[in-house]
Amino acid sequence: MNMNTKHISLRGTLILAIVAISFNACKPETTGELGEPFDKVEGMAGTWELSSFTQQDLNSPVKETRDLSAFYIDGTVTPLQLTFNADRTYSVALEMGKNYFGTGGNWGFDDDLYPTYLELFSTEDTLIYNLGGMVREFDQNLAIEYRRNCGVTATNIYTFQFNRLN
Repeated sequence: MNMNTKHISLRGTLILAIVAISFNACKPETTGELGEPFDKVEGMAGTWELSSFTQQDLNSPVKETRDLSAFYIDGTVTPLQLTFNADRTYSVALEMGKNYFGTGGNWGFDDDLYPTYLELFSTEDTLIYNLGGMVREFDQNLAIEYRRNCGVTATNIYTFQFNRLN
């Protein structure tokens, strides 16, 4: 490498450094506060009606998701409804389809500030579901995932999509 090439390489590096510094110097200052975090219990409180039900077979090489909503929704009977109360009790209304949520009882999260799992407690069983996302008081959709396992390996994911009724 001759002296002229070294000079050009050093100059290019210097120019890139100056450009990078100038971009960082031009960022606007972040002002304001994020505010209080949303109350997750208030977000869940209300009655939720099933809008779709899907199954993903994790063992299938295609990894397709199948819409199985017809097992719960036929346009005649009221679809599956879950009611979560602020006192952390819940109830289930089901006219058609398999009941994956028990008959009712108490509910909670694995962590009230940063929930990942919805836990349903009844006299017969404790059921644990993944949350497809956390809902706030004004959100209209809720996703609950039931992961069916064979030993420690997940084989299917059933996703229940709900719409808020109230």
